[in-house]
Amino acid sequence: MKTRALFNRPGWLVIVSLVFAAGASPVFAQHGTTGDAGAVIQLEQKIEEAIVRGDVAFVDRVTSADFSFVHGDGWTQGGRPLMTDDKAAFLKRVADKEYLVHDLDQVKVEMHGDVAITSGRYVSLFVPANRNAAAPARLNSIWFERVYAKRNGEWQFLSHRTVHGPTVAPAGIDPTSTLG
Repeated sequence: MKTRALFNRPGWLVIVSLVFAAGASPVFAQHGTTGDAGAVIQLEQKIEEAIVRGDVAFVDRVTSADFSFVHGDGWTQGGRPLMTDDKAAFLKRVADKEYLVHDLDQVKVEMHGDVAITSGRYVSLFVPANRNAAAPARLNSIWFERVYAKRNGEWQFLSHRTVHGPTVAPAGIDPTSTLG
């Protein structure tokens, strides 16, 4: 699986600086909002649904060519992430239907003109294609931060970073009992 180099901290700071240099005051919103903030939250939900369905065409259309997905929170304390996917690697995960569940929770959006930053949690039932058939799927809770940009009038998903997790079996749920 092809992976990308992880953004270094100075690189991430440049991104954040560019967002604030755009001159727009941030606007914070939650689920149920309208306008661009509502459109981003709706797109995020549609992406999660497409991931579960294995809808590669949709995910391909709404992710940028330089898309990056950082798995695991090790990077938040100076360590390494579990892995980092570029667009091709992430689309392969979608095609392989590695996720049977991707349910969003507590999503908030912070608007900066044509840039949106979302944060929240999703619960994921992860079933990698190469796993041992006797091993149960993993139910995980994952807190994230994502970046979207409006390009040519359409919102594009640029980046996902796990900021906490994955944490196995949230709320004491036994993942083996969910496959019943």
